[in-house]
Amino acid sequence: MKPGDYDFETKKWASPEIAFQRAEQMNHDLIRDCNMRVKDEDTVICVGDFSCRGGEKGVMGLHIPPTQILSELKGHWIITNGNHDLNNGVKSVCDFMSIEIGNYRVGVQHRPLYDYEAYENWMKQPYSVRAASPWRDKMHQKEREFQKLHSEYCAKAFDFMICGHVHNAWKTKKISGIWHINVGVDVNRYMPISDQEVLQIFEKIMRKEVCL
Repeated sequence: MKPGDYDFETKKWASPEIAFQRAEQMNHDLIRDCNMRVKDEDTVICVGDFSCRGGEKGVMGLHIPPTQILSELKGHWIITNGNHDLNNGVKSVCDFMSIEIGNYRVGVQHRPLYDYEAYENWMKQPYSVRAASPWRDKMHQKEREFQKLHSEYCAKAFDFMICGHVHNAWKTKKISGIWHINVGVDVNRYMPISDQEVLQIFEKIMRKEVCL
């Protein structure tokens, strides 16, 4: 992005043409940097939101569709479902997976686990406080109960969780009794992160028991 391209106060680009050009350049740089780290024989797990084609955070009219971006990336890609993947044309294979990294069992999904304790604490707040974040109460009660059971299962079955979704909000966080590692590109130099790097992050957490 160059000075004058984007007005952060109005949250508008200088022009649609500038927005398209910068998005195309971003795609080019992401492909280049990814291929610098990934080899043809590597397996890459994408934790969702491979791309956003239009809508709230997307830019319509780009020259390279998501499927072409995927074809230009090295490695064998396994993509879990993200909340922005519905209409991008890239095939996701699952909502959740269980993997092993070293001696650890790891749960993988796009969103962090449901933090039911945070929700219960939020419900105890005055209405004026809760009104500031109404999104917390949008989940249907049956879905909330399922997500609570899922969180309890993962806390018992896995050593830690891998997720994305939160962008640069945090890199590691303990939610529902289990540590999460955010492998999103926003906190990883906009490149894939290796198994070994994930292990180093988790073992550093375990030594210090603090967020990184």
